[in-house]
Amino acid sequence: MASKSDLARNTALALLPLVAFLVGPAVDAVAPESIPSDLLLSELPTVLPLAALVVVAVVSYRRTGSAARALRLTALAFALAVLGAIAYLLHAWSEASGS
Repeated sequence: MASKSDLARNTALALLPLVAFLVGPAVDAVAPESIPSDLLLSELPTVLPLAALVVVAVVSYRRTGSAARALRLTALAFALAVLGAIAYLLHAWSEASGS
């Protein structure tokens, strides 16, 4: 049975790509005009989650020593990031359309 610290660590690792995706829009909301929105809303939400998935895979493999467990945690992180990104994009599109 996993301990509470393992559960907390796995939860944090699984949510890391979703948080990385949301960094761009969050920073764009408070960023000064000198930072282009294209960078914050297009490039950061693409690059940061991919880098976060690599971090999840490496950290989970080093911690567990099992490729299967690392792959399961990375797949979970990917699924959570995709679902979160879809929810965010649907929200953003509904606001943009004025609904």
